[in-house]
Amino acid sequence: MTDSDAATSAILQDVLKEYGPRISIQYNAIILVSGANVAKTIYDQTASIRNSFGPKIVIASRGESAPDVSGMENVSVKSLESLEMDTYTHAIFGLSHEDPKVVLKGLQWMLHALRPKGVAIVTSLKVEAGRVEAEGASGEEQFNVGLEEKMLYQSKGKIGRLTDVLEYAGFERGKVRSHERETEVGGKKVQAEVVLAMKWDQLTG
Repeated sequence: MTDSDAATSAILQDVLKEYGPRISIQYNAIILVSGANVAKTIYDQTASIRNSFGPKIVIASRGESAPDVSGMENVSVKSLESLEMDTYTHAIFGLSHEDPKVVLKGLQWMLHALRPKGVAIVTSLKVEAGRVEAEGASGEEQFNVGLEEKMLYQSKGKIGRLTDVLEYAGFERGKVRSHERETEVGGKKVQAEVVLAMKWDQLTG
């Protein structure tokens, strides 16, 4: 597990612990997640309510190699483009270094796939921009650039928060809730933006 995966997992555990009753994940939930690490986190956190029928967890694949879901019952993989509309009760995505354009596309598919009144949870790790130690044999200098900096650059200063991206993706403006969260992983403090939103339509709004 990478440092980013461990941090995302820790943040999600805190969020689920605090907002569990309001998020209301039950055994019959169908949960869309952004990757294998998030799937494992949700799988472990729902152990007390799990049975042979669910909760069902689906990893949204973006064309990369198929995630390993061995040993996790009712966990499967499906490509973003094949997600059915109005299907999932919850969608939980963890972000860190992604390209904002990829993030926007993923959130648009998230909205498409959620049921009306479906709950979305998105976490975005805050990464301190700057040089990092080179990894591997290449010895090439590497740089960290956080998602917020990428959003500001690509939008020419118009978008700087994850909340804005969810609203651009189609979540109802003014009903996307964002807050900062901090936890400790491996002796290091980790900060993240956590966004909670719900899919509304003319009948449920």
